[in-house]
Amino acid sequence: MRILVTGSAGRIGRYVVRDLVAAGHDVIGADVRQTDVPGAQHLFVDLTDAGQVYASLAGVEAVAHLGAWANAGVVPDPQTYGDNVRGTFHILQACAELGVRRVVSASSAQVYGFFGHPPEYLLVDEDHPLRPLNSYALSKTAGEAAAAYITDRYGLPILCFRIMGVRTPEEMPEQIQRLQDDPAADTGLLWTRTDARDAATAFRLALESDAPAGLYNITAPNVVVDHPTQELIARFFPKVQVHTAVAGRISPMSCARAQAAFGYDPVFDWSVTRQFPEN
Repeated sequence: MRILVTGSAGRIGRYVVRDLVAAGHDVIGADVRQTDVPGAQHLFVDLTDAGQVYASLAGVEAVAHLGAWANAGVVPDPQTYGDNVRGTFHILQACAELGVRRVVSASSAQVYGFFGHPPEYLLVDEDHPLRPLNSYALSKTAGEAAAAYITDRYGLPILCFRIMGVRTPEEMPEQIQRLQDDPAADTGLLWTRTDARDAATAFRLALESDAPAGLYNITAPNVVVDHPTQELIARFFPKVQVHTAVAGRISPMSCARAQAAFGYDPVFDWSVTRQFPEN
């Protein structure tokens, strides 16, 4: 399958390109920075330029859309929101009009607003209320709305991934030790870190599947700290209702929908005692 990956030089994007190439797909990386992955082509594409977006999609069958300002504060807020929303709409509209068969688009678990509010219930599923706290998270809610609109109008299957706490393998050990020493500092990410390689696999599985359009949580299966999840909930979220059984170190954010729809089953289950350095 010929697949365009936007944001291909980013933290997740370069792993998505690598995973798709290894699976035998014909991959084009699209970014304003160079993508250096053997076996993949590269295009310098500014997603805010509709002409460049349409031209980049010639002959493309599917798209993994990760191109965006990766957080608030990298550029001024109006640019974060404006560029992210404009780029996403350009990609989705062009895909619909040019006959692309499938799109997986990166949203973010920041749409839930856990850096400012505790969860309303646990485990967190895709029906949890949204409370975006910054321009980046707000741009992601707009991207999800655009995806639903394009799917409804054109019938293009667009899967939006609400991704939690992705880190590269080399970033993981320091992060885990810091959270182990001070779990109070990480309620915003629910003590969960997702290996970029697992996130990449999720994109590939969804692109290769016939899973329906919609919203999907993507995160690690367990918290990275060496504390039972029930203990963390009792300590930091004592008033939050727990609707789903919490056993062991299970992540407070549920990925059951992604597992059922396209077989998402993360394998890099990091903890204080379990390490998965990159080969």
